[in-house]
Amino acid sequence: MAPNDRWVAIVDDDPSVRSALGRVLRTAGIAVETYASAHEYLSATLEREPTCLVLDVHLGSMSGFDLQDRLIASGSRVSIVFITAHDEVSSAELERRAGPDGYLRKPFDGDQLLALVRRVVHARSLR
Repeated sequence: MAPNDRWVAIVDDDPSVRSALGRVLRTAGIAVETYASAHEYLSATLEREPTCLVLDVHLGSMSGFDLQDRLIASGSRVSIVFITAHDEVSSAELERRAGPDGYLRKPFDGDQLLALVRRVVHARSLR
């Protein structure tokens, strides 16, 4: 994945999670930008949409699902990989929201994230 044409955005309110996820993807040669909240992501001036958005479900005042709804309403077609540590989020809801892109329940290892992001990015490149 060349940094000039594809990149991944990570939105998670836990600084240690953002850092760890970013490190895993960067080590694999994937360009990454991280954001602490849905609001921070929405207010960022992006030259182009990310190829994939790794998005925590629970983010505070605006959830990952809320951000997804806003992105869809704005015409965004970004692929979203949801992540969550909360058991109250049903697998059925995660599957419905994530669609073919997928989701991970915390804790997960870096290899799982990397495999899923690579699959999503590859599928996106075929569109």
